[in-house]
Amino acid sequence: MEPKLFQRWIHGRLSLRNRVVMAPMTRRMADEGGLASAESADYYARRAENEVGLIISEGTAIDETHSFDTPTVPRIATPAQWEAWKRVVDKVHAAGSAFAPQIWHTGRLAQDPIGPSAAPGLKRADGTTRPDIKEMDAADFTQVMDAYRRAARGSVEIGSDAVEIHGAHGYLLDSFLSPVNNQRSDEYGGSTEARMRFPLEVTRAVREEVGPGFPIIYRFSQWKMDDYRELKFRTSEELGVWVHALKDAGVDILHVSTRDATDPGFEDEGPMTLAGWSRKLSGLPTIAVGKVSVTLGMDEAYGETKDRIVDPQPWIDLVERDEVDLLAVGRALIANPDWVPKVRSGNWSELATFDKSQLQELH
Repeated sequence: MEPKLFQRWIHGRLSLRNRVVMAPMTRRMADEGGLASAESADYYARRAENEVGLIISEGTAIDETHSFDTPTVPRIATPAQWEAWKRVVDKVHAAGSAFAPQIWHTGRLAQDPIGPSAAPGLKRADGTTRPDIKEMDAADFTQVMDAYRRAARGSVEIGSDAVEIHGAHGYLLDSFLSPVNNQRSDEYGGSTEARMRFPLEVTRAVREEVGPGFPIIYRFSQWKMDDYRELKFRTSEELGVWVHALKDAGVDILHVSTRDATDPGFEDEGPMTLAGWSRKLSGLPTIAVGKVSVTLGMDEAYGETKDRIVDPQPWIDLVERDEVDLLAVGRALIANPDWVPKVRSGNWSELATFDKSQLQELH
């Protein structure tokens, strides 16, 4: 029998040809006005034509104000932007795959940064410094919530099969969970429950907009872009509080982002991965992501060290033993639109190596 990774998977309304997910990966190649381009539609369609079960878009900014980190990030805030994404969705569907936009607010890392608390601006990759981070006030909370609602509504309008809320990597929602970044003393800061409040309010608002039954995926992580060592959940008990709260707020699927999806979630509590713990504690289907079939972590992959391809079997085994439900492939799928047929046929050694230069075009 074929490995579970390549078997059909159905959860509620979401029906996938297999359990392989294209991980959301920022490309910053939108047309003027934040429109997903024709080249982007072809880029996603190539992965669908090569049998990726679920395509999750790159991070897609929710407003025209301050949710994006560069103007070339695609957005999902206006009817014109919705129409551009609909062309992507239609091409993906025509090739037999499902599609979910990832709705995104970059927060502290935005071009015009905001966050739970004021702080000095963060460094950019080119060594320059962003403007100082503005502490969100009542008007900001209202504006951001309205933008999430509009992005959720647009996700349904364009015919998506699901929507993913980006709540990971130190961006806006994730920064509320961090006791380092969230120094508020009002109802959105202080205790664990208070720090969770705003991400959960956003999730409930998205649920209201998309209606019952429409699949919501929530992506979260321990690490953040400016600190790969951060641990928000130090024990499985702490993680359990968070994933149960997400479930109660209306999340259907958890997307657990780790540097390596096969690493133990809590070294003192056995070999189970963070995604495995999330599934066990919440009872929700879970997507694992992190270094699938490559050797370098996210914090290493864009330097001078060269990556290499390795046997994906340890990651596939997570699905085979029911520790997770779905497996998201990132950089290896940028380098190899045909990752699914090559791996399924046992020819993984023929996969091309990811190189940061590949980010210069939509291959």
